[in-house]
Amino acid sequence: MAKRAKTLKTKGFSIESRNKFGKVVFRVSILKYEKYKKFRIQATPKGEGKRIDRECNSEEECYSFVHKWERENPNPYNDSEWRETRTSLTPEQLNDAQIAITMMPKGMTFCELLTANKQVFETKEIRIHEAWEEYRSFNTRTDENKDGQWKSQKTIHEKSIFFKPIVAKIGNLRVKDIRAEELPQFWQKKSWSDQTRLNHFRAIKAFFTWCKKKKYHYEDLMENQQTPSVRRTALPRVFTLEEVDSLMEMSLQPKFRSIRSFVALSVYGGLRAGEIHDDWHAESALQWEHFTLDPQEGLSPEVFIPFIGKKKINQNRTLPPKCVKILKEEKGMGFGVIPQKNGVNRWKHLRQACGLTGVGSNVPRRTAISNFYRHNPFTGQPVTDESLMVAQFGNSEDVRKKHYKNASITIEDAKRFWEC
Repeated sequence: MAKRAKTLKTKGFSIESRNKFGKVVFRVSILKYEKYKKFRIQATPKGEGKRIDRECNSEEECYSFVHKWERENPNPYNDSEWRETRTSLTPEQLNDAQIAITMMPKGMTFCELLTANKQVFETKEIRIHEAWEEYRSFNTRTDENKDGQWKSQKTIHEKSIFFKPIVAKIGNLRVKDIRAEELPQFWQKKSWSDQTRLNHFRAIKAFFTWCKKKKYHYEDLMENQQTPSVRRTALPRVFTLEEVDSLMEMSLQPKFRSIRSFVALSVYGGLRAGEIHDDWHAESALQWEHFTLDPQEGLSPEVFIPFIGKKKINQNRTLPPKCVKILKEEKGMGFGVIPQKNGVNRWKHLRQACGLTGVGSNVPRRTAISNFYRHNPFTGQPVTDESLMVAQFGNSEDVRKKHYKNASITIEDAKRFWEC
């Protein structure tokens, strides 16, 4: 006697119908066999006296059976429920349409459904590991691809490390089959630092944004992902009083004198390098006509930062007295705001002469803003009004709290910093 294949009954679904018997609920259970599955549809209409029990081969066949049964048992008290109409659809197409309407999300029309799925139909067939190889070739700078953004072997190796677990775990899946909830596992590692998680997140985000543009997936899987937050573990670097004194004293030497105004505007004025010059090009840098160093009575000295070159700004900034004093001295000596040539090297050599070779370009600005918080040179009081900081330095409150507000500067040191 032949042995019957094992079956596994799993949770199914239900289909509601309204007809001459009232509301009838057809319950569908899914029977899984070793190599195939069946759909068993059951119902007991009130007043029918006969139980419905039938096996179907697919979910669509279940809906088709229910629709056919509804047409055979229409509601005689609702003439509008069933009506005759002319159509060019074949019986099979009409039956498919009825099934589709039943299965469609509530509130969605056929046109909306087709529009939503059009992008899915247009996505190209490619697997994760194939897309990664193409993405790597696209970004690696070579003699044949001079526009590639990955220039060094270190960068290429780093990106490969980022994507190694992705390729190993889901590399054989098609890109268009990937779901957004499958991705956080590749950057949400408990043993990783916040910055490491953020680095992995950014690399993965760039890849899947590229996949969307290439139509390998119908949506940007990373668009609604939560960006890892990086908590600061150390205070930002600012110049000490001794370092500032060393910079200003060394800038009096003849070989550095031409950039003394630039140093004063950075350290005391808090201006960004890009607000003073455009990559050290004298023709697109601030000129003395942009300054009002001797204003009318009741007004403060200021600088107007024009929209020139890379400087995306048209604003006036008030200048502290110590900065004004130095600028007047340099203007009187016939120096420009920045030198006509070789400014970048002069600034580099000045920092080297003061032992500040490892200092980032934003440290002078951070020094000015951090000291301004502790001691406002115009009022002689600590700053409590954030709108004043917006007007003076032009950055957001979040950025100021992260980089400037909590710097380890005492009020006494800040007072000495601003003394003329």
